[in-house]
Parts: sequence; C-alpha cells; structure tokens
Amino acid sequence: CLREDQVPPPIARSRRNLYHPYGKRLLDLTLTIPALILLAPLLLVVALLVRFKLGAPVLFRQQRPGWHGQPFTMFKFRTMTDARAADGTLLPDDERLTTFGRWLRSTSLDELPELFNVLRGEMSLVGPRPLLMHYLERYTPEQMRRHTVRPGMTGWAQVNGRNALAWEDKFALDVWYVDHLSLGLDVRILFMTIWKILRREGIAQAGQATMAEFQGTPRMQQVVIIGAGGHAQVVADILLRMRDVGVAVLPIGYLDDDPALQGTTRLGLPVLGNLDDLAQIAHDAVIVAIGNNHVRRCLFEQLQQQGETFAVARHPAAVIAPDVCIGPGTMICAGVVVNTGSVIGANVILNTGCTVDHHNQIQDHVHIAPGAHLGGDVQVGFETLIGIGATVMPQCRVGAGSVVGAAALVRTHVPERVVMVGVPARMLRRTTAHALADAA
Repeated sequence: CLREDQVPPPIARSRRNLYHPYGKRLLDLTLTIPALILLAPLLLVVALLVRFKLGAPVLFRQQRPGWHGQPFTMFKFRTMTDARAADGTLLPDDERLTTFGRWLRSTSLDELPELFNVLRGEMSLVGPRPLLMHYLERYTPEQMRRHTVRPGMTGWAQVNGRNALAWEDKFALDVWYVDHLSLGLDVRILFMTIWKILRREGIAQAGQATMAEFQGTPRMQQVVIIGAGGHAQVVADILLRMRDVGVAVLPIGYLDDDPALQGTTRLGLPVLGNLDDLAQIAHDAVIVAIGNNHVRRCLFEQLQQQGETFAVARHPAAVIAPDVCIGPGTMICAGVVVNTGSVIGANVILNTGCTVDHHNQIQDHVHIAPGAHLGGDVQVGFETLIGIGATVMPQCRVGAGSVVGAAALVRTHVPERVVMVGVPARMLRRTTAHALADAA
C-alpha cells in the first residue's frame, strides 16, 4: 500500500517496448481471426446448449474496466440461472451456478465470446483479467497499474493459480506482468493456459463457487519506531516480516536523539529525526524500541499523554494461544511461545525464544529476555527484567521493579525491587528505579 507520492510513473518502471503498442495488437489479430473461423462450429454448439440448459439470453454481458479503466461491454457464455429469492434478490452464486455452468467454467468454454472483444480492440489475448467497475475505487495506486495495459482473456495470474489465489497475490502478479510484458512472455502464457485448461486448475477460490468479492486491500498502518539501536532494528525486522505475510503494517522509519544517527538507514528504513519531529511525520502508530525498561516506560507514558496509538510487533514465527491478551506497544520476537490464559501487559518485550506457560500475568513495561522460561501461573510485576536463560518456577511471583539475573532459577516469591542471581536464585541487593535502569 504505497502512498501516491511513492508510486513511480508506470513508464519509468516498465520494460515495455514497441511490442506493447504495435506488436501485441498484431499478435492478437493474427491469432484471433483464424481462431474465430476455426471455432465457429464450437461456438454455435455451446450457444445452443446454453439456450437449451439455461434459457435466454445466451450471452452474459457486463460492463468491465478496460485500458486505463475505461468501461467496455464484455461477452461471455452464460453459466448461471436468474433464480431469485422471495424478495426478488438474486440467490447466491453457488445456488445459481448449475452443473452445466460449472462444466463450462472448468473447460473455459464460457470465455470464448471474449474473442470478439479482442477483435474489437477492447481486450487482448493476454493481460490482467477485467474485473468489476466498482473495484476501481478499491485499488491501491500500485494495484491500479494493472490497467496500464489492455485486459486479457488469460494472464500471468491465471496461469499461476487463477481463482485459487488471494486477491492481493493476483494483483501483484498482474503488476509483475505489466512490468515484464514482452512477446516471449505472452507466448509462454498462452501455452501455459492450454495446459491449465486441460488440468482444470484454480477454477474457484476455496470454499466459494466463484471468486469472493474484492473488498479492497486494508490500508497499511504506518508505524514510527522510537529508537534506532540494535533493539529497534529487531522491531523493524518483525514489522517488515509481518507485512510480508499480509499483516497491514508498514514501518516507515526511526526517531532517535543521537545526532550521529541522523540521516542514516537501518534495514533500509531511514532515521527520520528525533522525538521532537514526530508531530511533523504522517503516521498511524508508534512503538518504543528501547531495551531499558525504565527508559522505555518513560517514553511510552510521554507518548501516551500526547495521544499516540501504539502498534504491536508480533513475529510470524511466534506461537501465541488465541485467548492471550496482548497490551499495546508490546514486542514479541521469533520463537516465543505464550500459552493459553496468559495476559501480557503494555509495552512489554518478549524476546527471542522465551516461553510463557499457561495463565501467566505479565504487567506493563516488563522485559523477558531471550531464552527465559516462565512456568504456569507466574506473576511478573511492573517494570521487571527476567534475564537471559532464567527460569521462574510455576506459581511464583516476581515483584515489581526486580531483576532476575541470567540463568537464575527462581523457586520462591521474589520481593519488589531486588536483584536475584544464582541457582537457586538468592537476593544480591535491593535496587531503585534508576539502579534498575542501569541493571537492565
């Protein structure tokens, strides 16, 4: 979901040459005119069968968007009845699509009248499929580029999954075709189409008689990452991976007060300025990517007072039970496991490979370090750090503001604001908020 100012002009991104305006149309006419002559008997037989099986009209006519979104009337053989409910509305597709209609679609014979659209110059043999007129207002600017070529009877998306693909995947394939259009690619798609028709693959979307209606691609939530250190890059990586698996989230850059970081990039994302610049940056949400619990808490509360919305960074490789509650601003890394009944507070870090067993209560601004393990029914207090590889046994409480050292084993309740080390864990010293920040 790119902003309009992020989308390069189509010509700048296209590899099209003289083949697009001239050679492609010549190929269409060269193949379409003989095809209509040779297929005339078949067209007549199918038309008679449609008339006998489904009645009149034989042809299905509908306005579809063509080149640059201009409407044209597309022709297909009819495959559905006009059966209606008591209130006069058409019944769902799966109730109107007959056995004969399914056969026409599976063999692609219903598409043959589109050869007349190709002959008239409204379509091409190969190109993105023409969809519905009201989809035009639902496309992102990137998806809209599929209309910079004539729509086709078959296309790159059709030979790579057809209706079995999700809409966003189909549109991505359509745009790829626009950017790689060539004679060789068109010929390849035509041969692949014949093979797909013979195998009857991808006729419908799973669970649907036809393709479910495109409702529009969800707008990406644009997230600013507060901080630009190593932990911030981990957060950025998680957000980018979420985007790659279809979550509507897009990190747009970092804010950091270190002058040496200004103007640099990390994981391809720019450092946009410092925290004072946040108000001038268009964004939907923020996430505080600071490992230090106390500093992260102060920044979170400051941004909360300013009315900011907080994103959740959840790595696709994390395993989270469906009933787990996750607070705003929380980061969950790869390999994390959180079992049923657990509650994770706001602005929490569940770092790489840590495990949280059933019915844990983790309060706000906590950091569970890589490889740490919490047994069942554990309670972890506000602004606590559980160190790398530490273990907290079931039903233990760890008091607010405490630190459990690396590889420590907690077998009893831990009071507030202490540092625990060793196996079994013992109290090393008491701490304050500022000392805790240093320990973290």
